[in-house]
Amino acid sequence: MYFTYLFLVVSNLPVRVDFFVMSRCPDARKCELLFSPALLKLSPIINFTVSYIAYGSSPSSIQCMHGEDECQGNRQQLCVQNQCSQTTFIKFLQCQSRQMENIPNNGEQCVQEASSDGSLKWADIQKCLQSDQANRLLYESIQRTQAAAAKKSCTIHLNGKFWCMHDGTWYGCNEGRDERSLIKAICSRYNGKDKPDECAAAL
Repeated sequence: MYFTYLFLVVSNLPVRVDFFVMSRCPDARKCELLFSPALLKLSPIINFTVSYIAYGSSPSSIQCMHGEDECQGNRQQLCVQNQCSQTTFIKFLQCQSRQMENIPNNGEQCVQEASSDGSLKWADIQKCLQSDQANRLLYESIQRTQAAAAKKSCTIHLNGKFWCMHDGTWYGCNEGRDERSLIKAICSRYNGKDKPDECAAAL
């Protein structure tokens, strides 16, 4: 009985989807705008996390390739990721990526756009940003990136393994590099019974 229960729990685990990016990187925008529709469609069967490529030996010493605006954009996105549902977070990423050159100044606007029901408040994100939490979240995020050996934005992992990367062009995308390819890849890795309708179409 125990083993049957354990099998059912394991077989219904969501698929881990990890994006390793820099918030003001054109390659991150490419991935986020291209794949976010698929992530929204498959949200019930995925566990989506964004981690950041930056450098620092402590939470207070972090530096980002595209400057402090990017570090602040990273912090904004992490505060949102930490406080809301993944569907709201994906919508927030979509909004910021459409206006990447305005990061971090578009944070409040994108919170309002992503959370039309008002469940996420800009005041709560500001509270996170003004505390030590934002730096801690960014430092922990960098550590996840380093543990995954992801060095290029945008790198995508599924269930902890490399799936595809965009760094000026596409690399290593053996299962495809468009929305349908990501849907098919995620659905093929999910063993639960209640697959979204998109899985039947893709598989």
